[in-house]
Amino acid sequence: MTQAAQRAAKEDRYATYFEDYNRLKVDAAPLWLHQLRKKAMDRFRDLGIPVTRELEFPQREDWMFTDLAPVSRIPFSNPTSLDTSSITRDHLSAYTFGDESWTELIFVDGHFSESLSQVREAGTGITVQTLAQAIEEGSDTLQRHLGRYADYEQTGLSALNTAFLRDGVYVHAAEGKLAQHPIHVIYVSTDQGAPTVTHPRTLVVAEPGSAVTVIESYIGTSDREYFTNAVTELVTDRSAVIDHYRINREGSSGYHTSITQTEQLDDSNVSTFNMCIGGRLTRNDTQAHLNGEQIVTRMNGLYLIGGDQHVDNHTVMDHAKPNCNSYEIYKGILDGRAHAVFNGKVFVRQDAQETDAKQLNKNLLLSPNASVDTKPQLEIHADQVKCTHGATVGQLDEDQIFYGITRGMSRDVACQLLTFGFAADLVRRLKVEAIREQLDILFEETIKGLATSGEK
Repeated sequence: MTQAAQRAAKEDRYATYFEDYNRLKVDAAPLWLHQLRKKAMDRFRDLGIPVTRELEFPQREDWMFTDLAPVSRIPFSNPTSLDTSSITRDHLSAYTFGDESWTELIFVDGHFSESLSQVREAGTGITVQTLAQAIEEGSDTLQRHLGRYADYEQTGLSALNTAFLRDGVYVHAAEGKLAQHPIHVIYVSTDQGAPTVTHPRTLVVAEPGSAVTVIESYIGTSDREYFTNAVTELVTDRSAVIDHYRINREGSSGYHTSITQTEQLDDSNVSTFNMCIGGRLTRNDTQAHLNGEQIVTRMNGLYLIGGDQHVDNHTVMDHAKPNCNSYEIYKGILDGRAHAVFNGKVFVRQDAQETDAKQLNKNLLLSPNASVDTKPQLEIHADQVKCTHGATVGQLDEDQIFYGITRGMSRDVACQLLTFGFAADLVRRLKVEAIREQLDILFEETIKGLATSGEK
């Protein structure tokens, strides 16, 4: 098939996206944003959504175990207006952290809901806005950073998200300022009567010496097929700190893809925590660019899935400069016929001497029908480094189960306690007490639903 024919086939397949984009072109937006959208849409015309059989190496290798062909076939379209008739603050209470002092920004089907949100003073020098507000005000910092880090030239999903840049969240911490409380963003997908797609965009910029905590929650109230295509950019200047959490509780038929890209300068510190419980198919790409010295980056992740759920975590630690540390732990618990993928890459460039990088992926299978494909990778071009990686896949230890039974526990309770203990240390490491407490409860409830006697 010629290149022109391939392009025509993609335009036919993604007709709803192009129709939505044509409507967006008349949006009242600054010239720089229209230009950014157009460049991204042109790239999406060429790249499309990653379908494994259509890719060439090395791209095919990145999508070997996660085929988005079902997503590419469904005619998803953007919800055109805000409808909160099916959502109230009471409905959202189970997904918030119960602290009235926090800022909570609520987006329903891609549209900001002022009535459902609560905006609090985050501290002097801390700006929390919707992207639409920041664009309207003509923020120079926004223009300088938005779309500069999540690569839409090589990644079709990032190109699609960037082409539909309209609303989302912009957090900016001025030099030396510390946010007084976490900023919580909740992206909600509801039943619109047809397959819908949203493109959440989050940009967090921390100037020198500042610190901010941001939580992104994704929830679905619909059993209908829908698609969430999210992109997050985290930017830290010298000695800045960003603590970032992503919690996926999508609906049972939801497709969720996310790209989180960090850009770090000297002495900065970024921590990310990715927890996945919901969704039919989830693909998370988390990438860190350590572009300075004395940087510390932590990536932690936890996935608890069952039934026919599929979750794929691809991570990249790119050590570009010397004297940096990166630490990564991802743990998974799988039941039923669930399938998980982990591909973690650590790049140590030639100039990145004295790098200390540690990577670990551990998986617990509660069912003989669950499966994991795990591939930790190191690519080292420097000679003075300390780098380790490892991966394990296993089941509950029968001797430990027996020990619990001899102490008066039922088999199910013993299995639940052992399963909880397998990954609880990741939750214990979270810095914000309110998040730890609620995720502890959520974790325990999910474990009760997943942990079984293993006799399936």
